[in-house]
Amino acid sequence: SENWLEAELELEQLTLEHPAYPGPHVNLALVYLHDGRRDDARAALERALQIEPGHAAANTQLGILLREDGEFAEAEAAYRRALATDSEHALSHYNLGVLLDIYLRRTAEALEHYEQYQASLTQPNETVGRWIIDLRRRVNNSEPARVAQGDGT
Repeated sequence: SENWLEAELELEQLTLEHPAYPGPHVNLALVYLHDGRRDDARAALERALQIEPGHAAANTQLGILLREDGEFAEAEAAYRRALATDSEHALSHYNLGVLLDIYLRRTAEALEHYEQYQASLTQPNETVGRWIIDLRRRVNNSEPARVAQGDGT
């Protein structure tokens, strides 16, 4: 219902009542992000990861924050931790693809993650589909040209 203040209060209560669950911390981070409180969001994600270091959603959200802050190596590590826990975590594949494609210029790796993301959807994402086509072209064009060798036969 987008009642962010009520959500924040309820989630803070949940974190107190169930301190061993990472999920409420992740959701609280999303509420903080909606409110523009990036430092609080990052702290909530780090609390979730103290509870469960491989938590896919927490690592993915942390990766997004790190990417936005220009901490690309740390963002990549967060996405890869998420995928180590849940190899089919769609948002991790998507966000790792974006990082590898746009920020790190590792197009072949980005293509793999976009394709895994697209394959996980019940309805293909048209935008990602166009990115895949573009990356396939770029990857194929970057392969070294084959030169005839030997006696020319």
